[in-house]
Order: sequence, then C-alpha cells, then structure tokens
Amino acid sequence: MKSSLEGIEILTIKEVAEFLRISPTSVRRLQQGRHIPFIKVGGGIRFIKNDIIKYLEENRIESMY
Repeated sequence: MKSSLEGIEILTIKEVAEFLRISPTSVRRLQQGRHIPFIKVGGGIRFIKNDIIKYLEENRIESMY
C-alpha cells in the first residue's frame, strides 16, 4: 500500500526562511498569524514545502503590463 505522505518534503522554520530568503522571525510571524499552514510535531513546528509554494502562488502580484 502506497502512503499518501510519500514524496512530501517537510521543512523546519530555518529551512522555510532560507527558501523564502527571509528571517526565521518573519517565518514565525507568518505561522503565528496563520498565513502559512504548519504542522506541530512534538514541540516543534514543521511545514510542507508544497504548502509554502502554494502560499507564494496565491500571494503573487501580477504585472500590470
């Protein structure tokens, strides 16, 4: 049986910050404001990379030209 989680990339706050090229504090603000989906694992916070990519796509501002 194939798992539905197979191939999903899980990221830490630091990894999301590096991916978005922002500070870990800014990632935490996005997470605490519920702007980006997250998962609580034990005492830590994790993110699914595809969720971060979807957030970027949804918040993209198109050119006027």
